[in-house]
Amino acid sequence: MFKLTMLGAAAFVAVAAVTTQPALALPTAQGRCATPFTTITTASGFQPMPGLLVSINNGASPRNTVVQVSADIGVDPGAEVRIGYSIDGGAPVEGVFGPANLANHQEFWETRTTMAIVRLPAGVHSVAPYWRISGAAGKNAFMTARCATIEGVTK
Repeated sequence: MFKLTMLGAAAFVAVAAVTTQPALALPTAQGRCATPFTTITTASGFQPMPGLLVSINNGASPRNTVVQVSADIGVDPGAEVRIGYSIDGGAPVEGVFGPANLANHQEFWETRTTMAIVRLPAGVHSVAPYWRISGAAGKNAFMTARCATIEGVTK
């Protein structure tokens, strides 16, 4: 039978207090949402998804990070929305970190979600999702509510 002494009880309470402290699910810089309506056309080329720049501190080691993007998107018939990622302000890269097709035309707007694995060096880095239209000239896409997250070290 387990016998709890006063010293043992104090140690248990101290450990429980340390291990039950609340923690953030996601630090503020690692998650962003935006709602203003925005649109692009085939002539726009790659454009940043407004309001979705996220950043992470990798500490002293390079790491794989998970970048997730989700948005309510409408796409003209005969077009698709492609996604790419700008790392630390560089040119957006498409089709390297994960799926590049974010949305195709559907009868109604839909919430679209994608995930990428981005290897980042040690230190603080930013990632910005970009979008573009693939299709005939004059095609459009529209976006309202959208979010992006970046996650690295888990404990």
